[in-house]
Parts: sequence; structure tokens; C-alpha cells
Amino acid sequence: MASSGGVGQDGEVKDTVEPREYEPPEGTQEAASGNEGLGNNPSFSLAGPETQNPNSNSYEIPSRNRQYGEQQNDPTWSLAEPLPHIIRPGMRHGALPEDRKEDRQTGQDPTVGRKQNQPTGPRDDGFFNTWSKIRHYIREPLAEWLGTTIAMTIGLCATLSNFTSSGQAGSFTSQSVAWGFGFMVAIYTTGGVSGGHLNPAISIALSVFRGFPARQSLIYIAAQLLGAITAGGFAYAIYHDAIVEVAAKAKVPQSLSVAAEAFITAPKPFVHPATAFFTEFLGSAILVGAIMALGDDGNAPPGAGMNAFILGVLISIVVLAFGYNTGGCFNCARDFGPRLVAVMAGWGGHLFQVTHAWWVWGPWCADISGALFGAFIYDMAIFTGGESPVNYPRRRRKRAFRVRKVNLRKKLGIGRKDKTVDLERNCED
Repeated sequence: MASSGGVGQDGEVKDTVEPREYEPPEGTQEAASGNEGLGNNPSFSLAGPETQNPNSNSYEIPSRNRQYGEQQNDPTWSLAEPLPHIIRPGMRHGALPEDRKEDRQTGQDPTVGRKQNQPTGPRDDGFFNTWSKIRHYIREPLAEWLGTTIAMTIGLCATLSNFTSSGQAGSFTSQSVAWGFGFMVAIYTTGGVSGGHLNPAISIALSVFRGFPARQSLIYIAAQLLGAITAGGFAYAIYHDAIVEVAAKAKVPQSLSVAAEAFITAPKPFVHPATAFFTEFLGSAILVGAIMALGDDGNAPPGAGMNAFILGVLISIVVLAFGYNTGGCFNCARDFGPRLVAVMAGWGGHLFQVTHAWWVWGPWCADISGALFGAFIYDMAIFTGGESPVNYPRRRRKRAFRVRKVNLRKKLGIGRKDKTVDLERNCED
């Protein structure tokens, strides 16, 4: 701003301020703003300047920042990036007497060329301790158990919170979102180890249409059921007081209170059994069909790390759209685990008989058949990979059927053991 003197009409000297013309910073070209008619005045757009400020990436006074210009060499335990791998004191070479004994035997001076920045090597069997060896053999099932426990604990607790509070601490929308994002967190937690199936129907569909080993699929299903039982126990323990209070106010047993609707799934009394079956069938078909699409690199796969987020949103949408009629199961383990926990808590064995054994023809038959149907429709319409039986040549399909038949007979001990079958010749017939 420039100031200059002036004389008013009454002879009084006044300071006048002459506005200085706006000058853009050196090295930049200020683009024309959307405010027409403002000339060289700066733009006050809330979207920010169109060109980058050349001074935005540097300090005005670097001397006031002691770390200015220095490289950060220390590990950073940031949640926005992979955590660092460090060597803790107990794992450094020389922390154990065996390490020092080895140095003496090799004639190495422990003070010269120290190995303390190197981790202690594993044992002779290749493992650091006994648990490392056990975990090596059960790592994938353990991850499935942990992921299922995390996902279903979050979902069950959100559902119990809604029902036991009569909607004061939640709603159907909030519990649907909790189910979806609970599975998202679980997939992010364990997906890199086991794949994060967390659903028997998904494991079976991947076994049939993507070549996932059938034996491994059975192990996964057992781990998922165990995780669902664990989650049911956690949820019941956390909301036990609320369940008891709700049942006492209604003067009914716990198995007949509103908490039972949250803990286990069942069709509404006015819903026809066929409607209930196809509700679960269609929801599972859409879920698994979308999973096949997300895993198809020949289609339009999402960016790295986005699968779990998209699946979380997808599960929330499926529960919102199809969850009213049946409670929104779409997962065999989601119903079986809490139902078994409820029976163990004394709610009565009749829970496995209600609605004509709904737990069998609903969460198991409808969900598994729906998952297989969804994968089949996607492969028939879009997928072109050779791992799907839909794309098998007739000769290969026939041969695969005969191989399965022969292997099954050998396992069951049916037929003569010395009989050999020329599979290729049979395929040509």
C-alpha cells in the first residue's frame, strides 16, 4: 500500500491511501478466474487456486525448524503405511548365551564387527520357537477363525444393540452398515493370509468354480464355524445384562424375547417359506457373483486394497435390500454359531427345530445353492477363464467326471482294485 498526503476542502491535511495493483507471484501464471469483470483482482474461489503456489512446499524461515532439510532415518509407526520391521533387543544376535558361545568358538571378538544389528537366526528346524512351528501349519485356518470372529462380533453386537434398546441405540440401517464394515475390517485383517472367505458358501463356490482345493475348503468351513461360535460367545457375554433386562421387562424367556431375533435369523411370521428361501438364495447369488467379478482381472478389477472396502459396502447393501424378510443371514456360519451358543446358554434345543428347521434349508441350503448359482451365472455370461467348469471342453468335462468317479470308488473300496480304466479311451466313446 502506498500513502500520500492530501489537502481537503477545509484545508485539513489528510492521509490518502492509494490501492496498489495486484501483482501475481513471480514464476507463476495466474489463470483467468471465473469471476468475469474483476480484472487483475485475486480469485476467492473455495476450490483453491488453479496453479500450485511455489512457496507452499517450503518453510518461510527454515532456521526456526531444527529438522529442516534432514532426512528421517528413524522408523515410523504410522497407520497410513506399512509398519516398520525392526530388531528388538531380545532378538538381536548376542542377546542369548548361545550366541556369545558361538562367537567365542569362531574366535570372533564380540566388540569388533558386532552382529547386534542382525536378528538371531532360527532353530535347526527353521522356526524361532514352538508356537512359530505350530502357526506355520495352521496359519490359514487360524486367520479364517480370527477374521470370522472379528466380523461377526461387530455385526452381532450392533444387532443386539439395536434390538435390546428398542431402536434407541441403533436402527436396521446402522446394523446393516455394521455387518458390512465388520467384514471389511476382517478381510483387511486376514485377507493377505487366508483370502478372507469368512463364509462357507464363498469357500464352496470358489472350490467349484475357481479350483480352490476341496479339502482346504472343508478346513476353512470348520474354522469359520468355530469363529462364529467364538463371536456368538463374545456377543452374548457383552450384552448378557441387556438380554436379561429385556426378557424381564417383557416377562418372557430369553429365547422368546426380541434378543432372539438379533441373535439368530428366522423368517418373519407372515413370510411364506418359498419367499424366505429365495430371499436368501438371491442375496447370496448377488454377493458371490459380485465377488467373482471383483476377482476377475479380465473384467474391471478395482485398485489395490479396494476389494475389502467394496465388499463391505456390498454386504451392507445386500443386508439392507434383502434382510427384512429373514433377518439377513447370507452366511451359514452367521446363523449356526450364535444359535449353538444360545442353546449352550440354556435357551433350549428347540431353537434347531423352529420354523421347520430353518437353519438347515435357509442359511445352509439357500445360501450355498444361491452362491453356486451366482457364480455359475457370472461365469456363463462374462468369465472366460479355463478354471471354471462352465468353460470346460466336453472332452475335459467328461474326463474330469470319470476321474472323480474312479477316485471315489477307490476311497470307498467299491469294485475290483486291480481293474484299470483307460480314461482317454472312455472319453472318446
